[in-house]
Amino acid sequence: MVFKMSEKERAYLIKEIDSLRKEIEGRLVPLERISPGIPATFISVGGGELGDLATTAAGRRFGGARGGIVSVAFDKYHGFPAQDAADYSEVFDMMDGDQLEGKIKKYVPDPRAPHAIYLEVERIDTKRAYKLGMEEGYRVMSTPYGPLVCMDRHATKLMFDKLGLNMAPWAYADSEVGVQEAAEKFGLPVIVKPVMTSSGHGTSIVRTAKELKESYRHSVEHARGVGDEVIVEKYLPELKEGGTEITQIVVRHFNTEGKIVSTCLPPIEHRRPGATYHESWLPSTISEAAASKCRDGAMKIADFMGGIGIYAVEQFVIGDKVYNNEVANRPHDTGLVTRWMLNMDEGALQLVSTLGMPVDQSMVELSRHGVFGVAHVVLAPEGVKEGATVQEFNLKGLHTGLGEDLKGDLWIFGKPTAYPGRRMGLAFVYAIELDRARADAERMAHLAEAQFAYKE
Repeated sequence: MVFKMSEKERAYLIKEIDSLRKEIEGRLVPLERISPGIPATFISVGGGELGDLATTAAGRRFGGARGGIVSVAFDKYHGFPAQDAADYSEVFDMMDGDQLEGKIKKYVPDPRAPHAIYLEVERIDTKRAYKLGMEEGYRVMSTPYGPLVCMDRHATKLMFDKLGLNMAPWAYADSEVGVQEAAEKFGLPVIVKPVMTSSGHGTSIVRTAKELKESYRHSVEHARGVGDEVIVEKYLPELKEGGTEITQIVVRHFNTEGKIVSTCLPPIEHRRPGATYHESWLPSTISEAAASKCRDGAMKIADFMGGIGIYAVEQFVIGDKVYNNEVANRPHDTGLVTRWMLNMDEGALQLVSTLGMPVDQSMVELSRHGVFGVAHVVLAPEGVKEGATVQEFNLKGLHTGLGEDLKGDLWIFGKPTAYPGRRMGLAFVYAIELDRARADAERMAHLAEAQFAYKE
């Protein structure tokens, strides 16, 4: 099960992270060589597009198992995106701790062997993953306790408090009455989200009293974990009027001297018409003063949490002011634009860093200059039936509709079934002007959406 903590347990965990970090980092050693005779094993627990990006990098950059890196991907359904990219795959309920432990030990029977376990999704038995990492020595990355803090929005807020980071006013609630009290304190609109969530699941922007009651039910029903707890945040109207959102990714990794250090990627800018990811781009348009604050806040978080691997910090930027919002201890969907815009994308950086290879500054620099690169989601239609099968994608229709004036790419994830609003791919476009790139990426995405045929 997804581990649910009490308020007391959250506070205790945040207090203990200094000692936990020292314990975990004391066990980590760099990976100095790879060999097909004694391969390193990379396990992606979850095989969606974020897992696909990492497992693909094992083959593309290092030759896969023949080059000395065996990639393994787990997920709950057949045909998941990383299944074809990985050397081995397993389909099972990752919330079942016994199965999760058994599958990990199938591929890494000895935790002293070179390996990394990447928790790509939240719907897993995080308590069992924590036990494997803390008690048995498995390299659960970034750290075994990372998901307990970063998946739990209440624990995340407590961490921000400890680190003295700026954030929007917030309140914890475990009932409709508590949500109502918080809304009265902040004034509408407010944002209501589950304590345990990811990618915006269960999150609502509440503008009316009627929506407030429904928002609590929606958050509880769509939480990644269990329980009746939610976070209520003050809505920042100035963010919509003149602000923007940033994902600041930090990679913790070994350097060439064998020391664990942190390196920031360029800030990734993104927009969401609702609560979920819709488009992101590089480079960002924020001021250097704001970018510096984004980096400083994200570095504080990553260095406090420790371990090796990616931390993705979501931040609101209004002028030069930065509000830290959420943290993922793994690659982030808004960072998928790095596939086209950085020398090494976030999936490859996760693979390299968690296995203990060195990362240098050139890897995280922009690969395209003088242009903006925009990634825009390709979604299944709202009218599609839950579980509808993907029958085909009309390539001719796409190319006929696009014409010859776009510079970009289309990434279809290959998910075998759909549900309303499911992310089926990404459209990528680059142009000198940001507005042009955004408009063209949106046009490509919507045209791509129309080329899918579903069987219900």
